Amino acid sequence: MADVDVVVVGGGPSGLTVATELALAGVRVTVLERRTEPVQSRAGTVLPRVLELLDARGIAGRFLDRAKTIKANPLNSWHIWAGMQQVHWRHLNSRFAFRLIMPQNMTEELLLERARELGVDVRHGAVVEEVTQGADHVRVGAAHAGDHLEMTASYVVGADGGRSLVRRQAGIGFEGHDATFTGIIADLRTGPLSPGGRYMTDNEHGWATSFVFGKDHDGAQVTRFNIVHARRRQAAQSEPVTEQEVLGCLRDILGRDVPSDGLRWASRFTDALRMATAFRERRILLVGESVRIHYPASGVGMNFCMQDAFNLGWKLAAVINGHAGDDLLDTYEQERRPVTEELLRSVRAQCAVQFNFTEEGVAFKRMFEQHLLPLPEVNRRIALELNGLTRPYPSPPGSHPLTGQRAPDLELVCGDGIHRVGELLRDQRFVLIDCTGDDSYAELEPNGLPLRVVSGVPVLTTPELRAVRSLLIRPDAYVAWADEGAPDPGEAASQIKHWIGARR
Repeated sequence: MADVDVVVVGGGPSGLTVATELALAGVRVTVLERRTEPVQSRAGTVLPRVLELLDARGIAGRFLDRAKTIKANPLNSWHIWAGMQQVHWRHLNSRFAFRLIMPQNMTEELLLERARELGVDVRHGAVVEEVTQGADHVRVGAAHAGDHLEMTASYVVGADGGRSLVRRQAGIGFEGHDATFTGIIADLRTGPLSPGGRYMTDNEHGWATSFVFGKDHDGAQVTRFNIVHARRRQAAQSEPVTEQEVLGCLRDILGRDVPSDGLRWASRFTDALRMATAFRERRILLVGESVRIHYPASGVGMNFCMQDAFNLGWKLAAVINGHAGDDLLDTYEQERRPVTEELLRSVRAQCAVQFNFTEEGVAFKRMFEQHLLPLPEVNRRIALELNGLTRPYPSPPGSHPLTGQRAPDLELVCGDGIHRVGELLRDQRFVLIDCTGDDSYAELEPNGLPLRVVSGVPVLTTPELRAVRSLLIRPDAYVAWADEGAPDPGEAASQIKHWIGARR
């Protein structure tokens, strides 16, 4: 018998998200994380789609509250694309039509807190050295607290980043290209460059953006800068970033000096771009940066990593708990690979536009930003792209157009009050909704399956929902089935069986 059901290698945002999803379903899970100290700043943005998913688990409020410790009003209603602004979140038809500025260490703290509440065994300082598969288990060897640790698990999830040992030991390739330039992320002890806290500009000298990023331990204001300097972008990634370099680059791009009380943290990033040749090798699965690395275009990368984890978590739990067959895990790559490929295409396009500092390149950006980006359809398309929502997950031929799309933010008037989808998903079950309010599915029994049956009348619906009478929503807030015909318990049972219960 395995020591645990799942070992997650890596305790960053994607690893902790997978772990919490598994633990929520009663799966025994251990996280092995090599770090013993909090991560440095790195990612700094939580986007609307991830807030929707956090809301579906009841913890979005924790993120909102933590963001208020950085900025009194942390709700940012717009974003950037290829260094241009503004992309408006209102086009997403979401109650979370905003993003949060939040250092990655805070995101990890909140996810770690939730993981431990659910009983996840998180071991810091555990350096995984070997991962080997057997017929019915995976063995993990690690150095931990001066000892050699060995564990067996039914599955291993590799969430150990771009240099993933799990990926390498599984024999999975990592194809793409190495860095062609470097940029700088720097957290300076200085105030905001503009009254609103956000500032961005570009010219023939390069591109720079900044935003308020909290306070240092002594209360000093910290502002984050992202910089790509036309000349310094050829610096080696290993070259240390100095305060003098940062201030010099900013002087060139901004045309003025930036006052500074010191450099709190800095790093170089690159446009190296690679993707795993497979997301799964038998009992080993990959999430997050173990799957892909890329230039941090528009700061969305962590959000895609967490969406990987939400997709995988409930599926792996369903397999381990006997609610579905092992082939359900194949849908993880089938659904997330196209999204990842779309992300990498977007990154390439943004780099090509954003870092063309020629006179012609700057002229194109000004034209696009002033005349094309404000067009509602262009703005909406880019907002969807930044959230990984430009294409639905695959669905059978003839499916309703909503199938495979992110779940609508429905409010339902039911016999026992008003409910909304984000609240109905809190316990990670499928939700079958009879939108007629006639309790047509009242006789469908869960029979131990992760299923909730709800009957209610939707209010304030969008046009594409007005004719829908039945909805089956997955635990990760995607539509599994939608139908405009009279509610049919037999068809609903068949759709449920397609996802869970078919092999019990």
